[in-house]
Amino acid sequence: MSRARVRARIRPSRLRLTAALAVTLAATTAATVWGPGLATASAATIPAAASLPVLGTQDRVVSVGATGFLTSNYHLGASSRWTPYDGGTPVDLPTDDGTRYSGADEADVVVGKKGTSYTVRDMAKGGDPVVIDSPYALHQVNGSTLVMKDDATSILHLVSREPGGQTVDRTVTGFPAGYRFLSATTTAPGTVVALLRTPEAGSSLLALVDVATAKVTETYAAPGMDYRYPAQLTPKRIAWITDGTTHVVDRATKASQVLPHRAQLVFGGDWLAVEDATRLTFRALKDGRTAEPLRFANQMTPGADGTLLVRGGTAADGWGVFRVALGADGAPTVTMVADIPEGDELALKSLSVPSGITSFTGGSARFGWEFDEEGQAVVFELTHTATGRTVRLDGGPYEPWLDWRGELANRFGAYNGAYTWKMTAAPTGFPYFGPGVHRTGTLTVAVPPQPRDFNDNSGSDALVRDGAGNLSAYGIGQLVSMKGVECSDSICTPQVTKPDPELLGTGGWNTYTLLASPGNLAGGAAHDIVGRDRDGVLWLYQSEKQKLLPRTKVGGGWQIYNKITGGSDLNGDGRGDLLATDTAGVLWLYASTGDAKAPFKARKKIGGGWQQYNLLTAPGNIAGATGGDLLARDKDGVLWLYLGKGDGTFTARRKIGGGWQKYTHIIPAGINPKGVADLYAVGAFGSAHYSGRDSTTTPFEAATVLPLRTDSTTYKTFF
Repeated sequence: MSRARVRARIRPSRLRLTAALAVTLAATTAATVWGPGLATASAATIPAAASLPVLGTQDRVVSVGATGFLTSNYHLGASSRWTPYDGGTPVDLPTDDGTRYSGADEADVVVGKKGTSYTVRDMAKGGDPVVIDSPYALHQVNGSTLVMKDDATSILHLVSREPGGQTVDRTVTGFPAGYRFLSATTTAPGTVVALLRTPEAGSSLLALVDVATAKVTETYAAPGMDYRYPAQLTPKRIAWITDGTTHVVDRATKASQVLPHRAQLVFGGDWLAVEDATRLTFRALKDGRTAEPLRFANQMTPGADGTLLVRGGTAADGWGVFRVALGADGAPTVTMVADIPEGDELALKSLSVPSGITSFTGGSARFGWEFDEEGQAVVFELTHTATGRTVRLDGGPYEPWLDWRGELANRFGAYNGAYTWKMTAAPTGFPYFGPGVHRTGTLTVAVPPQPRDFNDNSGSDALVRDGAGNLSAYGIGQLVSMKGVECSDSICTPQVTKPDPELLGTGGWNTYTLLASPGNLAGGAAHDIVGRDRDGVLWLYQSEKQKLLPRTKVGGGWQIYNKITGGSDLNGDGRGDLLATDTAGVLWLYASTGDAKAPFKARKKIGGGWQQYNLLTAPGNIAGATGGDLLARDKDGVLWLYLGKGDGTFTARRKIGGGWQKYTHIIPAGINPKGVADLYAVGAFGSAHYSGRDSTTTPFEAATVLPLRTDSTTYKTFF
């Protein structure tokens, strides 16, 4: 990106004298480029250099050896350079012919690839490079051995050159049956960590391959491993990343632990390097002590003996590349090995975050920002104070703002109440450089109550009773997001594979033979629930935030009814009402009063003949008439619409269509942007969402088919 102005620097100097650069690097060096591995040399003392090497802000550290390190700059045509620690002249590797370079972890070996030709160079000893021809795809370099995959067969090969000059191609053996090779990591000479998968998603296995014998020596189950973060191996431990957590296993005892962050094993596996944006914290596994010797860090590359090379900065030295190792006192120490004098520090010019949100439509929940450089990627993390539920919002770089759609993680509706927020931005570039910008604050969500919202999270819910008699609220938004869609987080909303409901009541709900949610009966802020027990007594539960209040008795004699439903405002007073059919097929209206002590007026007879229907639902205004509407399904599976007149009566029925017998429950699903009601229908073979069209002739859009289905345990009763 071109810069319109010269930005502030931490320091003016471009070359740094390094009297302190004389550092002992106990490391594995490249003894030869022949054979399957590299011999281990004695510790090498690096003499002091007159000045530090100078790198650009876009130079990325590729690999780290005992005597130097490899960098690449993709903004300069993937140019590659080997930089020695001792102040010697950096070596610019030829890339004009299309050659691209890889390095060997903890070894002074660089491999150039052009077509099927691989050039192996010993950067410590010099001499003529070794050329190996192979049709396979290079995955890693271990010492002087090429770790390669045959893409046609997914077989892993170890390819090297013998002292006599012949190429040796060895097939790795010992992989468990049914697994296929996916990728490889080499974090130490002599061992390759192979990631294996089966056709089933998430069934990952890590296999340790001995380079000398080309055989698998150890395996570790790593279900759900995130392949974007390579596994890490030390003589003592192995570690991998899953869903933002780090799994660490002791190789001797097989004892494991899961850490709630992404981290890398360092210093022989006795410490972790924990990354949080541009912050890097070192944490000892043995006693938990921590150290943060760098002001910021944005790339770390494993080096010899568990050391790291880190692009970052300190308060004293500014920007550069630093070697991090354990000092004599057992604490991490840093030594600058390369200077990056042109490093830029991102500056935030303005930030706009609403202090209060009363709606999630029309830009009401918009977060905006302005930096001194355009095109910054920004992340907001919001946490609901009372429950701890969170959401991550990714913004930019195309627009300097984002709108919060009123959802927490996994498409869960955002609760009302207090939140804390954290904003993080890192400078753009490849890779990013300079410290990130962090801001924190608080805000409050106070969205008015929504229809059928039983947990104060501004979204309609389906009430579900399970086989154990527990009652839970499932967000309709989560249920609808269970549709199977190929999706990337950056371009569309990911699907929900498993909804996370709000538990409203533990046990006891099996005592009710009929259940309904008729709306706001008793004058509170949220919708209420009624249930008829086995003795014919009707009980009222008022909803309050994430809980239900203790039940109150409405009255007895309700055993005469075989169906009850509610949710529609049938008489235009702004409250939902209750409908019930008796065993003789008469439909009765119980208009609500708004008084919890006496929630219903005297019943009113609507008419007879309703025994022909085996299911009723009153979702509200479906087709734009003056009153709430009623849906009824007959024994043949035909669904009929009764438009409410607003006076407690209905117009003549209208046929919607057949095929509805496949559902055991048809319930209201809230109000859509057209201002009319949606439906959620579920049965033993699946479910569907029907969006209202505000039409009396075709009241619903085509069904959105969903996978959730009723069962006798988790999803027994919907209402």
